[in-house]
Amino acid sequence: MEHSKMLKMKMKKRYKAMIIIGSFLLAVILVFVCLDGTFLPRKYNSVWSDKYIAQLESDQSRMIAYGIRAASSHNSQPWLVKAIASDTIELYADMDKALPAVDGDFKQFLISQGTFIERYKEAASHYGYAVEITYSDPDLTDTMPLIATIKVRKEADADVDTDAEAVTADIVSSSTYASGKTDGNTDFEKTLQKCVAAYPGFSYTILESDNDVEKMKGLLLEGTVVESKDEAATKELLHVFRWTEWEKNDFRYGLSLNTLPGIIKPFIQPIMKASSNNWQAFGDSSISQFKDRLALQTKYILIKCANPDSLAYIQSGQIYQQLIAEETQYDLRPAMQLLENFDAMKSLNVQFQQEYGTDGEVVFIIGVQEKTSASAAGNPRQLVADILIG
Repeated sequence: MEHSKMLKMKMKKRYKAMIIIGSFLLAVILVFVCLDGTFLPRKYNSVWSDKYIAQLESDQSRMIAYGIRAASSHNSQPWLVKAIASDTIELYADMDKALPAVDGDFKQFLISQGTFIERYKEAASHYGYAVEITYSDPDLTDTMPLIATIKVRKEADADVDTDAEAVTADIVSSSTYASGKTDGNTDFEKTLQKCVAAYPGFSYTILESDNDVEKMKGLLLEGTVVESKDEAATKELLHVFRWTEWEKNDFRYGLSLNTLPGIIKPFIQPIMKASSNNWQAFGDSSISQFKDRLALQTKYILIKCANPDSLAYIQSGQIYQQLIAEETQYDLRPAMQLLENFDAMKSLNVQFQQEYGTDGEVVFIIGVQEKTSASAAGNPRQLVADILIG
């Protein structure tokens, strides 16, 4: 009898201990969920939803919405659009989104304008329109320079694609790439040649031998180390990082931890935010992540242009966006560190161009890797209303 009472008492103590521990763990989970904003309505995801695009009032708005899905440097989405008429828009650069520390010569900024133009063209074709583009010569000292005027014309007997492919976004560079099925019969170089040939003055080089690939990986890693050890550059990237769901709802653009498994995001994101003031630690983490990325890449594409001007960088963005829309066998990841021209990077930049740019200056570097399973799109994205101007 006495033994039975003692056993019951022990069981009660264990039960109480389990309740206390369980309550503590639940409290911790609730704290992290609140800090992260896990249950917020996610406005930043809307542009990835075909339902959002379908409910827009005009084809023009829907084409702009597809344009917002385009890749952009550090997911800055530096686009402003003015609707001139139902068939015409003007694309302006949002200079508030420029990154003067890492991109002081605006190369990546201009490339981002080109990706929007190309994505808009893809959407126009989807809705049965032909596109006419008039490029401007942008004065990037203006607060809102005109990039291009885009006019569409409804094509008779045009086939409208009602099954547009979804896209996902990449955490490191915020590139956007197609998430379709892998096609083992895809002739990769033929697709590349077609995309480059559409723009006179451009050429390309593919690096795919083991020695060439390892050499390029070494240079890219060196560039990443230079960037990550530079205080101004690293702090600038920290400035555009959105750590929690609260921030993503406030800033519908910027880098985010969108590739984390959903079950651990509420815990990791607030911890990363708490430590984000330490730019050195962030830089070290960036180097580590980039090493993992390099390990997956099997070849590199160098897009080149002799004496490139602003238009060349815009069009290189169009080439890239078209390539990732048409290529289904590989994931194509920008690797632009070696093209950055801030003080700490200049000597490496010159060394790279002297070696690889003898037949045309390298304007875009693309890392190629086997396609992996696509994760759900999660990078914060602006909406049409965010980039429309009066």
